[in-house]
Amino acid sequence: MPAALILHTMAPALSSRLASYARREKKSLNQTAKELLSSALGLSAPRKTDHSDDLARFIGAWDDETADRLRKNLANFSTIDEAR
Repeated sequence: MPAALILHTMAPALSSRLASYARREKKSLNQTAKELLSSALGLSAPRKTDHSDDLARFIGAWDDETADRLRKNLANFSTIDEAR
């Protein structure tokens, strides 16, 4: 039978951080604590985090509609005017 664990008198900062993490992950405190303990003790694979959009707010990111509009507006610049 699996063991039960009760944590007494957690530091307020730890308790708050654990609760915030659980909310962000949309998991229970119990599930979050078990996953974090397993990861910290090397019993599970580390979480892979997708960082592909980390800088988007600094360098600009366009949705498909905006990108299409830009391509359309820039198309004239790739046409060579032979009349000159």
